[in-house]
Amino acid sequence: MLLMEKDLQSKHLGYRPKNLSCSQCASLIDISSFKPLDHFFCPQCNQETVVPAKLGIYEICGFLGRGAMGRVYLANDPLLHREVAIKILRENLSTSPKMWALLEQEGKIAAGITHANVIQIYTMGKILGRPYIVMELANYASLYDLMAQGLISEALATQIAIDVIKGLRAAYQLHLIHGDIKPANILITSKQHAKITDFGLARYLDYDQEVERWGTPYYIAPEKSEQLREDFRSDLYSLGATLFHAMAGYAPYEGKTGEEVISKSLKSSIPKLHKANASISKEMSELIFKLMRKNPDDRFWSFDQALACFEDLQENCYKLGSCKRLKSGDNVHSDQQKSWIHGLRNLIVDDDVPDEKI
Repeated sequence: MLLMEKDLQSKHLGYRPKNLSCSQCASLIDISSFKPLDHFFCPQCNQETVVPAKLGIYEICGFLGRGAMGRVYLANDPLLHREVAIKILRENLSTSPKMWALLEQEGKIAAGITHANVIQIYTMGKILGRPYIVMELANYASLYDLMAQGLISEALATQIAIDVIKGLRAAYQLHLIHGDIKPANILITSKQHAKITDFGLARYLDYDQEVERWGTPYYIAPEKSEQLREDFRSDLYSLGATLFHAMAGYAPYEGKTGEEVISKSLKSSIPKLHKANASISKEMSELIFKLMRKNPDDRFWSFDQALACFEDLQENCYKLGSCKRLKSGDNVHSDQQKSWIHGLRNLIVDDDVPDEKI
C-alpha cells in the first residue's frame, strides 16, 4: 500500500539529529545545517554518508550505493527488528512518468517472485514526490564491488552461476525475463550465495509492444542489440558475459563507446576465458563460451540444462579436492587449482568450433 506523500513529508522532516558519527572513522560531524537525506563527505576521511531520515516506520541510517535510476539506503525496521534496503528514485528523474513506471514495475514484478535467489520486495511508497521501494538487504556486497577488489575465484563464480540461474528460472516460470543481468545487479550474501536484484527492465515474454532496449553494452545479448526478440537465453548470455568479466578482469568486448562495444560483440570472435586467466579450468571456460554463443539456438536450451552443467562442475570440483565449499569469510578471489570435469562435453560446445558470422 502506498503511504500518503504529505504524511511521509511531515515524518521525514521531523527526524533531524544535530550530530552524526562517521561510519568510517567515527568522527563526530555537525549536521544541523543539512536537511534529511542530504549527502555529504566526512571532513576527516572523506567518506560519503547521508543525513538520517525517517521514511514511514523506516529509519534511514546509511548510504549503500547509487545507480542510473536512484540511490539505495540502509534503513532499520523497528517493528520487525531487521535491516532493510530502500531504493529512492533520483530527484532529477522524479518528474519523468517513464522513470516512475520503471521503478513501480521493478517493485511489482520482483514482489511476485518468491525465491531464495531473488531479492524480496517488502513494500513501495512515495516520499517528497519521489517513489521508493523497500527490499531485503543482502548483507555483503554486489559482484561489482567484489570485482573492484580483484579476480573472482572459479569456486565463487560457479556458485554465483548456480544461484543466478535458479533465480532466473523462478522468474521465467512467471513468463518473465530479467533483461539487465550484470555485476551490479547480483548481490552476494555473507554466506557466499547470490541474489538477483533490479527488475526495472524486466518484461513478460508475451509483451509485444515496442519497447526501448536498455542495458549495459558489455553484457547485453546480440539479439537485444539488433532489436530482435529476446527470451530466457538472452539472460543466460548476460550471465556468461558477467562471469567472464569477473574471472578475466575485463569485459569480453571492450571499446571507447557503447556502440563500439556492441559492434565488437556482434562481429568479433567469442573470447576464451581460460586464455584470459590460466587458473580457470577449461571446463568452466567452455560453459561460459556456451552461455555467450551469438546465436541463441547454440546456447543452453533450458535453465535446467545450464544448471545441471554448473552443478556437475561444482560437484566434481569438490570430489577432486581442487576447490572447497565456500563459507562466510572465505577468500572469494582466484587462487584455486584447475578442476577436470568429465561428462559435460556432450552438453557444451567444442572449444575449436569457430564463431558464427553476424
